[in-house]
Amino acid sequence: NPANTLLNRTQQAEGCMTNCLKYMAGTGGLALLGLGSAPVWGQQVNCNWTSPAERMIVAELYTSEGCSSCPPADRWLSSQLTTPERSSSILALSFHVDYWNYIGWEDPYSKKQFTDRQYAHKRAGNVSQIYTPQYVFSNREVRRWGQAGLIPQRLAAMQQDKAPVGLQVSLERKAANLVEVQVKTEWLDERYSGGRVYVAFYEDGLSQQVKAGENRGELLKHDRVVRHLSDARKVSPTSRTLVFRHTLPADWNQNKVGLGVVVENNESNTVLQALNAPKALSQCS
Repeated sequence: NPANTLLNRTQQAEGCMTNCLKYMAGTGGLALLGLGSAPVWGQQVNCNWTSPAERMIVAELYTSEGCSSCPPADRWLSSQLTTPERSSSILALSFHVDYWNYIGWEDPYSKKQFTDRQYAHKRAGNVSQIYTPQYVFSNREVRRWGQAGLIPQRLAAMQQDKAPVGLQVSLERKAANLVEVQVKTEWLDERYSGGRVYVAFYEDGLSQQVKAGENRGELLKHDRVVRHLSDARKVSPTSRTLVFRHTLPADWNQNKVGLGVVVENNESNTVLQALNAPKALSQCS
C-alpha cells in the first residue's frame, strides 16, 4: 500500500531525527545535515573577521635566538600579549632578525626582510637605535616593556581612540596549501585619504633546542613568530579592496598559524587599524 509505505518512511525519518537530536544534546555537538554530504560534528567554520571599533595596538618584537637577552622578551610576549582577552585588542608580531646569525647559531625563523623592517623603523624615526630585544608598539619604541601597568595604560588610552578605518577580512582556501586573503577597508574619518596594508601569518607554540651561540644548550619557546610578511599595498577610499595570496610551506603547523592585518597611514606612518585572527588556518580547514 503506497500510503502505508509513505507513513512508515515518515516515521523512520522522524525516529532518526529524534535520535540525532538526542545524540547532539548528550554530546554538546552540532550536526550539519545536508543532501549528499556527511554530518560535521562539533565544528563551526568561520573565515570572516571584522576589526573592533577601537584602534588596536600592533606590538612588534625584534628578537633572535642568537641573543642571550632576548628570551625574557619572548616569554613576556607569550604571557602578556597572547591571551584571548589581549588578542582581541593587541596584534603581537615577533620578528626574528638575521644579524645575530654570524656568531654561531642561525636562527631558523630569521629573515633579512625582518631586519630591513627594523631598520625602516629607524629611518622613519620610530626608534632611536637598532638593538634586540626591541619592542615597537604601533610604530613607537617601548623601552621599559616589562614595567607593571604598561599594557593596561596602553589599552586604556586605546579605548578612547576610535579607529579611523574599519577592516573586514576573509580567508579562503584555494587548494590544500594555497590561501587567499581578502581585505576590505571602510574609511570612517575624512582626515585620512589613503594608506598601506600588509598581511602577516604568524605561528604559535614553536620551540628550538639551541646548539650554538649565546643561548647554547637552551630550549627556547616562541609565540606569534612571523612566518610570512606580505609587501605593503596601497589602499584608498576609492580603492578599498585588496587580495593577497600565499602558498603555505610544509613545515608550518597549520593548527597554530594565525593571521594579522595592519593598515597604516601613508604620510604619518601611523597605525590606523589592525585585526588579529589567532589560529585562522585551523578555522578555515
